[in-house]
Amino acid sequence: MKLVFMGTPEFACVVFEQLCGCHEIVAVCTQPDKPVGRKQILTPPPMKLAALARGIPVLQPQKLDSGVSEKLAQLGAEAIIVVAYGKILPESILHIAPCINIHASILPAYRGASPIQQMILSDDEEFGVSIMRMDSGLDSGDILGVARIPRSSHAAHATTAMLGQMLAQLGAHKLIEVLENLDTITPIPQDHTKATYCKKICKNDGLVCFDNAKNIYKRWLAFSQWPGVFLASGIKLFGIRVVPESNPKSSATCPTTSTSARAGEILSVKPCVIACEEGALQIDELQAPSRNRMDASAFLLSQQKRVGDVLC
Repeated sequence: MKLVFMGTPEFACVVFEQLCGCHEIVAVCTQPDKPVGRKQILTPPPMKLAALARGIPVLQPQKLDSGVSEKLAQLGAEAIIVVAYGKILPESILHIAPCINIHASILPAYRGASPIQQMILSDDEEFGVSIMRMDSGLDSGDILGVARIPRSSHAAHATTAMLGQMLAQLGAHKLIEVLENLDTITPIPQDHTKATYCKKICKNDGLVCFDNAKNIYKRWLAFSQWPGVFLASGIKLFGIRVVPESNPKSSATCPTTSTSARAGEILSVKPCVIACEEGALQIDELQAPSRNRMDASAFLLSQQKRVGDVLC
């Protein structure tokens, strides 16, 4: 099939590369280059680089106006594939050709901008992707196919980046299957009464206090790419693990017990183990504001923190 591909992040690139092996992609539409980092260096999105590497024309419109719709219509695509593009498509594009979207959740659950993070935070028993015929609503179109993976050993402790790679591969294979059978598939309307929504991630979502060890761990998995997890003081936490309840100190030489400890109390310096109101966390690295990341034990020693002190 002749396809137009609309996508922006690495998740979209995984699907794009799979499609290139069996379909003709006549153009890629992606977000404009954006300034990145402290130096605000203008940086192309991953999807642009992937398309240019294959010699495929790239469109980067600021707005999806009538001019863009006309350009896309002139390409004669049989379908428009949309994967994490980042903008809602206007009716003028939806009517050019069937617009087919890979959404990284089992719809109607987690419509919106952050489904992968929300699946992790919700501790779902299974993860999945939905192939959807797009309409004018927010992830509300009819379902063309669903693929699932259980929260097994390889997915249970996956970060957003890791789970995103798994779901992108899963979605690519399901999308190819759907395209091969598009003429015979009967679209299934979503049950809108069961729809749930997830918002765009903001920086403040990474703010944590030492209340519940398991919840903080899930936030670390969900937000490790951005915004990370950090305390009210600005100290960032990296490499977080829940300490098993049978050994809350993760160290036989540490005499303090988590049952009597205060939230944020240091139970062990090496390894770095911090008590929570519920459970305890082992932390690999810490970073003070405007400083470099450090081994967590070295950080505590540099701050003259000892067992029994509170990290806040």
